[in-house]
Amino acid sequence: MLWLILGLVLGAFFFWMATRANFKLTWYEWILVALATILALFAIQNYSASLTELEPRAANFLLMMFGLPAVVLAALAAGLAVFRIMRGKKATAQPTAAKS
Repeated sequence: MLWLILGLVLGAFFFWMATRANFKLTWYEWILVALATILALFAIQNYSASLTELEPRAANFLLMMFGLPAVVLAALAAGLAVFRIMRGKKATAQPTAAKS
């Protein structure tokens, strides 16, 4: 039941991101977001499965091995998007009075 609910929530979230008019990502930002999502889901699945098998040390190790790269990729995608938006706003800003 967890994976059904998680899949529905993630599907709705990606649909919402893709259809917003003021939220545009480049193709490589979408790839980074997709990889981060896949790694995060893989980390959650491995963590819960290892805890079910009573292996807390392996669960923590797998969470770090797959969860940390997921967080790094998500932060990289967000940073790239914010940097691109800020750079675009700076380029379209009106120039100040010309110095003579």
